[in-house]
Amino acid sequence: KDAIRHIQTMVKAGAKVIDIGAESARPGSDPITYQKEIKRLKPILEQLPKDKFIISVDTNKIETQEFVLQAGAHIINDIFGGNNDLFYLTKKFRSGVVLMHTPAPPKIMQTKTNSYTNVVNDIKKYFRSRIKKLDRYNIPHKKVWLDPGIGFGKNLNQNLLIMQHIKKFRLKNCGLLLGSSRKSWIGRIDGSSTEKRLGGSIASVLYCLNQGADIFRVHDVHETKQAITIYNKIKCSK
Repeated sequence: KDAIRHIQTMVKAGAKVIDIGAESARPGSDPITYQKEIKRLKPILEQLPKDKFIISVDTNKIETQEFVLQAGAHIINDIFGGNNDLFYLTKKFRSGVVLMHTPAPPKIMQTKTNSYTNVVNDIKKYFRSRIKKLDRYNIPHKKVWLDPGIGFGKNLNQNLLIMQHIKKFRLKNCGLLLGSSRKSWIGRIDGSSTEKRLGGSIASVLYCLNQGADIFRVHDVHETKQAITIYNKIKCSK
């Protein structure tokens, strides 16, 4: 009931895509079984209209991915960047897909921040290899979004470099998604707690909007939409 109410609030505030997840992907978190994931998602998906907004489900398990697509979800958001099984389902259901970068599962991903030669170039190579696999299934690039994974196995400097160079991840007409909202990188700059990071979240959105990002995964929908609307008005006003 809380989830449905929150979804309704976000849609009224202007969200065009609702991203639903049943498993935490925070640094250090443990995975859950696909059975538990489906049990949590099923009653929510059953109540959501499938023609009022885009439904994205954040899951990396093939069993859950297939279940939610059958239940009417429009996009799969996979923190592990997808695989052949997911690309087969994407083709079968004509769905969209978000491919995120992470160097390791959430439990240990923050131990991998020293694994990069060059974080921007390494992520770019990762996405190119994923797109090469995806292209075997003839999935339209307009249904694919790339997410460099802010906070997923990256330290503060790496997160900043990714946002500074986010336009470099625009590959083969795929879209760009940024998920920087309220994350710990903001607190590492100014010491703020999670609930005090709205300003930093919006700053990252506006910077990356100017660099060509397409979708922003945020907690504060009304405030972020207002910031984007005003930014665009100032930029385009004659």
